[in-house]
Amino acid sequence: LRRPKLYENLKLRHETVKTIRRYLEDRDFMDVETPILTKSTPEGARDYLVPSRIHEGKFYALPQSPQIFKQLLMVAGIDRYYQVAKCFRDEDLRADRQPEFTQVDIELSFVSQEEVLQEIEGLFKKVFKDVMNIDYREDFPRMTYQEAMDLYGSDKPDIRFDMKIVDLSHIAKDCAFKVFRNVVDKGGAVRALNIKGGNSLSRSEIDELTKLAIDNGAQGMAWIAIDEDGSLRTILDKFLTEREVEEIIETMKAKPGDMIIFCADQLDIVCKTLGNLRLFLGDRLGLRKQDDYKFLIVTDFPLLEWSEEDERYVAMHHPFTMPAEIDKFLAGQNLESMNAMSYDFVLNGIELGSGSIRIHREDIQK
Repeated sequence: LRRPKLYENLKLRHETVKTIRRYLEDRDFMDVETPILTKSTPEGARDYLVPSRIHEGKFYALPQSPQIFKQLLMVAGIDRYYQVAKCFRDEDLRADRQPEFTQVDIELSFVSQEEVLQEIEGLFKKVFKDVMNIDYREDFPRMTYQEAMDLYGSDKPDIRFDMKIVDLSHIAKDCAFKVFRNVVDKGGAVRALNIKGGNSLSRSEIDELTKLAIDNGAQGMAWIAIDEDGSLRTILDKFLTEREVEEIIETMKAKPGDMIIFCADQLDIVCKTLGNLRLFLGDRLGLRKQDDYKFLIVTDFPLLEWSEEDERYVAMHHPFTMPAEIDKFLAGQNLESMNAMSYDFVLNGIELGSGSIRIHREDIQK
């Protein structure tokens, strides 16, 4: 702890929390401390359990979030609440997950989604200005969930670098290459990335990309490399007509020195594969700058997803999220394509904040 780096970490955390408290209290938020020993609530992870000495054979659950308590506060009339809350989730360790963590928990009553987004965007801007000395003047860019998945293969895209995913299914559905055509015929997709300057990748690096694609569930990875003189290196020229290759290169806006990599499979596998390949290439090519901070607000997440196990629709995020189209939801219409009034704040490919408008009507919740 006497090492300067560790001291600076603690100081940074202190300054961040101090700024957050000042910002929220200036906006009439009340800090309320909620219980730690409580009943289990429906959250997304496994609870930590604490045996009760007084009630033999019974257990407390440590809270995964103050979700239920803050809803009670809203009903009670404390309509602008916050807490720097310790939360507990019995999950395996990952780079961005640990068993106990601290979150800034916020709840408001009688507000629209837009008002919430403005409040939280202002909070992030205040922290970055006071703590990091970075002044954001522009509004955070926004993107729908569908746009994020289509362009970046991720619901938390890193927009520090370009390299967007391009859909080639319209070309593939009628092309001479049976592998591409069959995938589209079965309802899948053919999409690709243009790696600017990617022609310089070695054969071993291409093999590494292919292995990564397979590890993500794809059958393999096709590619077209464009030499500086405009000639092509690819096995696809054996299966595609010259016109089809030209149309692909034109659609991808590829130039001499670039490389196009393809994934053809079911849409979820294509998004996952190309999304992870994009991040891998961003690191390999030095495109993800450590001192570059790019915020993004992702909106319009799907409300429901089909559960094969339960044979019914279940909440994609959690069961308290308000449907975007209430009348259609109550009538059971468009459930498979219904969006939720939910949103994420993303920074450099990391989810920093998440929330939604809660269901406050009994008929909708039922």
